[in-house]
Amino acid sequence: MTEDTEIIRFDGVSKCFVTPARPQVWALRDFDLVCHAGQLTCVVGPSGCGKTTLLRLAAGLDMPTGGRVLVEGRHVDGPPEGIGLVSQEGTLLPWRRALANVALGLEIRGVGRAERRKRARAVLTRVHLSREVEHSFPHELSGGMRQRLALARALCPNPSMLLMDEPFASVDEPTRHHLQGELLQVWAADRQTILFVTHSIEEAVYLADRVVVMTFGHTVADIAVDLPRPRDRLSDGFVGMLLAVRRAHRKPYAS
Repeated sequence: MTEDTEIIRFDGVSKCFVTPARPQVWALRDFDLVCHAGQLTCVVGPSGCGKTTLLRLAAGLDMPTGGRVLVEGRHVDGPPEGIGLVSQEGTLLPWRRALANVALGLEIRGVGRAERRKRARAVLTRVHLSREVEHSFPHELSGGMRQRLALARALCPNPSMLLMDEPFASVDEPTRHHLQGELLQVWAADRQTILFVTHSIEEAVYLADRVVVMTFGHTVADIAVDLPRPRDRLSDGFVGMLLAVRRAHRKPYAS
């Protein structure tokens, strides 16, 4: 698989919801986006602009009203193979201990107990969680540890693509910076294609190869971030890129 390989394509995608208060709510309208193999794409935009809907469509958890969503060239009509999903809440199962949570995807796929425990332990190490954590329930862990656990669960089946919906939004800023660094380490090792939704422009510029700015179901900017890694948040280049994305982000609100 080369860097030119398309992993995900949104082709003229629209999504309309019907609510009791409003007959039609358009989350996406004729939306186009292509993510290539190994690319880390961040999507930023205000609440309600369609960011989470985008991920749900890619994950096969919802179907478009119009257009098509393709993952590795195949039309998405249900949850596709090879995708890991990490949400803001983590959606860990509270009655399962950490190791069992991480191994859940392998268990669903019918992998034997010994093999899935081995693989789950290996991925816990990759996200910097110690062996002592594996017997803990989610409520016994800090917010940062729960998000590492959610990332480990997504990584355990060795997906080709990660969909991440504001995974670090609920933790404090130092922890968020630390988790961003750990995510980049994981990504550098395996080069999964990552589609990452965030409200934070700084987070997007720190993580991404490209930043897609959305509003009202449309793309208003698609900005390549060509800064070297690791990125210095105080450098002139970083601040300049931050301002460029911020200006694009504010355009829809200018009269």
